[in-house]
Amino acid sequence: MAIAPRTPLELLRDVSVLADLQASDLRALADATDVRKAARGTAVFSEGQPAEGLFIVRTGEVKVMKGGRDGREQILYIAKPGRPIVEGIRFDGRSYAASAIAMRTATALLVPNEAILQIGERRPVVLKAMLDLRARRSDRILTLVSDLSLRTVPARLASFLCALVAARVARGEEGTTLVRDLTTETVAGRLGTVREEISRGLAYLEREGALRVNPDVIEVVDRERLEAIAYGSRKSH
Repeated sequence: MAIAPRTPLELLRDVSVLADLQASDLRALADATDVRKAARGTAVFSEGQPAEGLFIVRTGEVKVMKGGRDGREQILYIAKPGRPIVEGIRFDGRSYAASAIAMRTATALLVPNEAILQIGERRPVVLKAMLDLRARRSDRILTLVSDLSLRTVPARLASFLCALVAARVARGEEGTTLVRDLTTETVAGRLGTVREEISRGLAYLEREGALRVNPDVIEVVDRERLEAIAYGSRKSH
């Protein structure tokens, strides 16, 4: 039996900041949504286009990224089903500062800025929620900038792998074996480097005794060592 797609109201309710809104506010936002579809490798929106509003991924996966003139890309984050994409929330008439590309066929709900502003004029708490969403994303982007500027590739890679382990453990799954379901190029894009540096980083972590690297899986041999490389003394102590 096919699973019915989640409704706009259900998706909005699962976004942590929006969940605190009154039911009537969520219904008003849900009633204003449109659906955007994107085939794998195509844009949900592109940098330089007029900003449209809040997106929430319904199916598939979407990477939000900045592209360089040399063809390299920096992935800012990956939005999976239920996750918001907030770069389009703005009321100054300006454009997207990044692009959102479907990593596989995706659909996303769009709450247009016009609707957000209309509802927010009656219910300022809605505008506050949108501001909080942007602020939380800005905090994460600043953390990313700090990582790219101040930490080595092996440290960033170790931190990325520690986060994968923690996510598996939080879901009640075995955390020492990581399936290599992201391409080296995608990981490089997330960590602000190139594929060759990711390969060298994996080799370094393996030499350090933290990992055992195979073509299809990465085995975490020594989680404490991996965390020490990732976070330094503040984590290892």
